Amino acid sequence: MLEYPFRGGNTAGLIGLAAVAVAFVIAVGTMATPVSAQSKESVRVVSSSATSEFPEGMRFKLELESDVRIDDVRVTFEIGARRTTQYAYMDLDQTTKPLVSGELFQRTNTNDRYIPPGAMITYWFEITDENGDSFLTDPETFRFEDARFEWDEVTLGAITILYHGPVRVRAERLAEAAVESLGIMGPVTGAETETQIVMTLYNNNAEMIEAVVARSLATSRELITEGQAFDSESVVIVLAGRSDIGTVTHEMTHILTARAAGSRGSIPLWLNEGLAEYGNLDQTVSYQRFLEWAEGTDRLIPLKSLLSFPGDPNMTLVAYGQGRSVVDYMIGEFGEEKMARLLATLGTGIGIDASLQAVYGFELEGLENRWRDVIGAEPYIEPTPGPTPTPNAEPTPAYKLLTLPPESGPASPEPGDGSDSDTGEAIVKVLEPTEIPEPTAPDAAAGAVEEESSRDRPDQSEQSDQSDTPGRPEQDMPGGTCSAPVVGSVDGTAGAWLLVVVGLVASGRVRGWRRR
Repeated sequence: MLEYPFRGGNTAGLIGLAAVAVAFVIAVGTMATPVSAQSKESVRVVSSSATSEFPEGMRFKLELESDVRIDDVRVTFEIGARRTTQYAYMDLDQTTKPLVSGELFQRTNTNDRYIPPGAMITYWFEITDENGDSFLTDPETFRFEDARFEWDEVTLGAITILYHGPVRVRAERLAEAAVESLGIMGPVTGAETETQIVMTLYNNNAEMIEAVVARSLATSRELITEGQAFDSESVVIVLAGRSDIGTVTHEMTHILTARAAGSRGSIPLWLNEGLAEYGNLDQTVSYQRFLEWAEGTDRLIPLKSLLSFPGDPNMTLVAYGQGRSVVDYMIGEFGEEKMARLLATLGTGIGIDASLQAVYGFELEGLENRWRDVIGAEPYIEPTPGPTPTPNAEPTPAYKLLTLPPESGPASPEPGDGSDSDTGEAIVKVLEPTEIPEPTAPDAAAGAVEEESSRDRPDQSEQSDQSDTPGRPEQDMPGGTCSAPVVGSVDGTAGAWLLVVVGLVASGRVRGWRRR
């Protein structure tokens, strides 16, 4: 049985103090005053608990013995390293005195209340009696796990992998990859690497779909999410499969980048995604192919414009290729230490131009043209403003989402390692555009087989398809830095019909969805 001292509410003696002292008391809160032994023993905590009922919410319980009536019990909780606290009041049952029971169910099944599975929750209770006296219980901590499954864990250094089912070997492999990437990206980002990063591993999309940030029904039917990172909670959720090493290492790098820049840092997309790809241990050549295509067709995107992903799927892949290439250049040419200094400088709240100038001696335009020179591209020239163009009456290309069944091609899952279950799906996703602008992006239909045979796999933190084909704009995720949507599958009949479509569509006009 736990007992806690009351906090008194008497501040009458402060009335005559100077204004600065009054301000201090207001800021700090009510000062504790001595109470009688009888008051200290009037309320006694019998038990307290917090349990996960993910994805619906979490439940707090408290039992007290009290000689006086309890007015209210407030539950206060903090989620991960979020810099805010939340609170709510318990429902109390005082019909069986001296026992008082309290219970609170806090919902987490909406976007604004979402908490990723694996997050650490710190909570405490504030108990107030009918006399106005109150006291706080000691803080307690629990891990908010997905209540649908019984979880085991593998911990290696600062990495903890939560898994369920016979997939321990896979979990160990992911932990080893994450630790390796952590060793690479810690010095590059300058981030603190001691705080534990928890990764919750789901075995298939049916499990994963209930765990990701809530989306519209239409979106959920179209997309499979392979990974999400939540930097404030130091949590990654990942879909098991042949793509999971890329997912884990890419998403984990987002957490390190956010730690390095802090809450004041504003990291441009090209740098954020470029660093995540630099830390990805399972990179794909597709981004390089799209980068070369953009360079050859004068479609490179000015870095100052890469604050968000382009709406065009081909250009989204170009954006990833550019980000990775620019970061490769910066680290290769100027070293890791300057990249860490850049993130720290961004963390002071100043912009990218001033940060680059302070660390590298040139601003964003200077970086762009130095990088373009290295890859053999023309220097960037600011376009001269001209007359407003006449709106184009041509229809916007429409894309139809289709899918090959797993048994129809080389994208079927790899065999398991004998000690875990490879339940993650790997399927080819293609589009049938009604109109394709020229010049077309790199041929995806041929690339799918070529990349699969060479096991050149994409970064799974974005999308898992093995063909170098258009991606899809990233979803905004509360508290998360990155998400990995991929197109979902359809039945075998549609897949068989798709084979006919593939045969009829001209070269380069069937495009597969890739990670973006």
